[in-house]
Parts: sequence; C-alpha cells; structure tokens
Amino acid sequence: LMSYREMNLLNNSNARKTGLYYWLASPRCLDGVAASEWLVNASGDMKYSNGAVGVRPAVSLTPGIEYIDGDGSMANPYIVDTSGD
Repeated sequence: LMSYREMNLLNNSNARKTGLYYWLASPRCLDGVAASEWLVNASGDMKYSNGAVGVRPAVSLTPGIEYIDGDGSMANPYIVDTSGD
C-alpha cells in the first residue's frame, strides 16, 4: 500500500483516479475509542473514513524509472520507462 505522503506526491493525477475507493497505508488517527484511516475516493481525492473500503496494491519507483501510462488493472497495466534517460 502507498502511504499518504507517497500518494500526495501524485498531485491528484490520473493514476489516483480509479473510480473506486481504496485505503492508504497511513493511519489518520487513533483516539482510544476509534481509529480512522486515509483513503483515496473514486475521483482521486484523499479523504479519511472509519468505514470499510478496498485495498489497492502499489509499488514505489526508484529514481530514473518513470510512470508512462496505465491504471494498474489487468486490462490496462502500468507502463513504466526503465531507460533512465
């Protein structure tokens, strides 16, 4: 899972907009009674919730490898540039 900080670096790009809600790895708060987590909503906005949503796996790219296209689904997998140019 991506953290809040990693997802924030995407600046609400199309990579965040999946049409589905999914959790981030970063917790929002724990107040002794309830916990809430950060999530990304269907339009790519980061929000918080106490309800159940899905999980979206992710990878972090090392410097020099860039995201080109794709949404990570089986029908449209991520395309990355590994040339480092």
